Amino acid sequence: MIHTTRYAKVPVTVISGFLGAGKTTLVNHLIEQRAIERIGIVVNEFGEVGIDGQLIVADEQALVEINNGCICCTVRVDLVAGIKELLARSRVSGTPVDRLIVETSGLADPAPVLQTFLADPDVRELVELESVVTLVDARHFPQQIQDEIAREQVAFADVVIVNKLDLVDDGERAAIEAEVKSLNPTATLFASTRSSVPADDLLGVKRFSLPAVLAIEPDLLDEDAEHDHEHDSSIQSYSIVEDRRLDPTRFNRWVNLLVQEEGTRLMRMKGVLNFVDEPRQFLFHSVHMLLEARPGRAWRRDEARRNCLVFIGRGIDPHRLRKSFAECLAA
Repeated sequence: MIHTTRYAKVPVTVISGFLGAGKTTLVNHLIEQRAIERIGIVVNEFGEVGIDGQLIVADEQALVEINNGCICCTVRVDLVAGIKELLARSRVSGTPVDRLIVETSGLADPAPVLQTFLADPDVRELVELESVVTLVDARHFPQQIQDEIAREQVAFADVVIVNKLDLVDDGERAAIEAEVKSLNPTATLFASTRSSVPADDLLGVKRFSLPAVLAIEPDLLDEDAEHDHEHDSSIQSYSIVEDRRLDPTRFNRWVNLLVQEEGTRLMRMKGVLNFVDEPRQFLFHSVHMLLEARPGRAWRRDEARRNCLVFIGRGIDPHRLRKSFAECLAA
């Protein structure tokens, strides 16, 4: 007689939010707080080069990256494959994961993502959707909420985290929370700075409600139904990968000028950089005009020390961008 091992379903937390809302920072906070658990991470980025996977502190064997698309669209099949791969890999290693966190692209419509967990028979056998957490960027919320995707991310959430409170005043916060409640009256609200939220408030609490989701999207469980979702074709992603080292002074001058001149069109920038005479990675990101940079972990001896940058926005001129970036390279 052949005996098969049946595993308990793995709880899944989906983390969504518009570009630059603080999703990767939240994922790292949750991993650090739940160090005794083995958490599997599936991260999706809108672009050919993955940055977030390099920034997440998870074990490499517990991390699957999905690049060059959005898991609500063309690479949705990769979400299913990624979940299966991660769970199979962890079980073969003898250390099965205790839970999954799926970090979606900032341009992901949540409805098709949820449909994958609810309607795909293979995934349904393996995992159980625990909650959908959406971060909103308090600083840029008033302009981002004009985008249909940003509104849907809030509407489908079980939890909404109003992030970057340090960048708004009390009146602005109250207006944001009122707008969130108007879009989603049943969501649990938290507030944070730098995505710092207690893990116990988010993980291990089953908040997902299928009836609430079906009230928004009645045909969600019908895999043959056409879900009305198209990305804004004017939003493009462009990546730069460069092995040569950067001059920090030139780069600092270049990126600050770029934000000043193109910040309204550059919706999101992020990168992992290799500076001359610097043993650590250097991390930077921006949301429109807001730029932040800091040292990261030390480069490992066995890894390629290269610069990886991703730009997302409207009207990006790749040739001009690449040419101006080249002037930052060390002689």
